[in-house]
Amino acid sequence: MKFLTIDTSTNLLLIVLHDEKNIIEINSRVGKSDHQAYIVPMIEETLKKNQVELEALSGVIVGIGPGSYTGLRVGLMTAKMLCYAKKIPLYTVSSLMLLTSGYDEKILAWHDARNNDGFSGFYEKGILIDEEKVRNLDNLTEEEKLMMVYVNPDSFKLNIERVVKNKIHVENYMGLVPNYLRKTEAEVKLDHKSK
Repeated sequence: MKFLTIDTSTNLLLIVLHDEKNIIEINSRVGKSDHQAYIVPMIEETLKKNQVELEALSGVIVGIGPGSYTGLRVGLMTAKMLCYAKKIPLYTVSSLMLLTSGYDEKILAWHDARNNDGFSGFYEKGILIDEEKVRNLDNLTEEEKLMMVYVNPDSFKLNIERVVKNKIHVENYMGLVPNYLRKTEAEVKLDHKSK
């Protein structure tokens, strides 16, 4: 069984070809709001280099967030299109879990959400032990701050067995939306204007 895992929740565009236990190839690129220009060519390059046909995949696993609003939409839309066109299964995983799945100790996975906030979740060995939510840095205890792992290109650590174990099959993937955890700034401003 081979899977293609995609994550676009941060400035890291991550494409991973793997089986249930081992990584076959990691193709990654650090970008700045330009994942849409590179995601399909990187997928094609990864599959071609490893002589794997898209139709032969057992599924596509996509990081569903939380993270960058635009980035999440790029990854999710690409995964949906591939699965729909080739009639292969679609799975989701938390982007926080995916990018920190290789840490064994208890951590607070943290992705900057601006204004001293972070999309975050407490994990241990890839298992969520407290809900993912937006937390404010000022409200964290010193112990929690010491557990923080900033989700970025320099700190991501994968354990592909944990990713595969945590994947969730999506039946109706056309209705699937990213896990934003909160409204966008534009939505908040619109809400204030309508009051």
